[in-house]
Amino acid sequence: MTKIIDQWLNYKEAAKALEQAPYRPAYILTGEERFLLKQIKTRLLATLLTPGSESMDLVRITGNGKLASIDAGRLLSEIETPPFFSVTKVIVVERSGFFEKAWQMDGDEWKRLEQALLSIPDRCSLIFIEDKVTHNNALLKKMRQQGALSVKLDIQSQQDLLAWVSGLCHREGYRITREAADSLIARCERSMSDIMNELNVIFLYYAYTHQEDITLEDIDLLCREDMTGKIFDLTDAIAAKRVDEALMHLDILLARREAPLFIQTMLARQTRDLLVAKELKTADRIIGSGLTASHFFARKLAGQAGRFQTEQLERMLEDAFQADWAVKTGKIDGEDALSLLVIKACEA
Repeated sequence: MTKIIDQWLNYKEAAKALEQAPYRPAYILTGEERFLLKQIKTRLLATLLTPGSESMDLVRITGNGKLASIDAGRLLSEIETPPFFSVTKVIVVERSGFFEKAWQMDGDEWKRLEQALLSIPDRCSLIFIEDKVTHNNALLKKMRQQGALSVKLDIQSQQDLLAWVSGLCHREGYRITREAADSLIARCERSMSDIMNELNVIFLYYAYTHQEDITLEDIDLLCREDMTGKIFDLTDAIAAKRVDEALMHLDILLARREAPLFIQTMLARQTRDLLVAKELKTADRIIGSGLTASHFFARKLAGQAGRFQTEQLERMLEDAFQADWAVKTGKIDGEDALSLLVIKACEA
């Protein structure tokens, strides 16, 4: 008998559950980390389908997140039709909207479909991939009681990503420094797909150069530019009151076609973070506060905060608010407001 699991599972829990009981009537997958969603789906297809039978025993149905976007008659027919070559027929349903709101569709066909989802035949498995799911959805709870497995894959923690990156590098025969891994994760905004793409470039380069240790300098050379690092460079110049250098860093950001309002927002956020770091003082306390999960950036914040006076940071934050208000009310152009903000920060 299939074990009933009436809760959301993370990636590790889902992998363990699938090892113990891979054949289930339905799998409901959701979450922000699309890379892991794809990993789970690929694993399920490899387990459930006989190789070479995909054209006959795999069905894909895609909606737009609303119940009405799914052809209930077709889905019902596919559930009732047995597989040709595989033990199990697999139906992948994406963005059905079945689990976001209460089931409110009228008609005998939809009623039959609802019943079918609660009594899926042994020869059939449904894989739902959903953008949004309401955790107390009635259909979700009923399907769990019938053996469905529900998996929520959120953006992974910094520590999990560090372990993952280190493991991938080790598998390829390379070592990566903590600073390099931290920087890579930050540049990719913790997206596993983006991290994997960047690592593939690094591995190709290292296979050619026969190096073994991946350092921060290599990440700077081979990977996408670090927006956070560019803002650190800008605030470094501001801390030293070097107006020309600060404006040069600003010009570099604008030359990359970064929106002035985005740069202004990043600078305001950096100022706020520096204020918090100024009070906390040490990298360990900054990590503990939840301000950042990266030891690399915690150390940089702690070091840079020591170069500012609290009053200067408070003034910079107030000026950023005033600049934002002036741009949004049409009193000044975005680039001009940003230049003035940087000049005033250097003079504070």
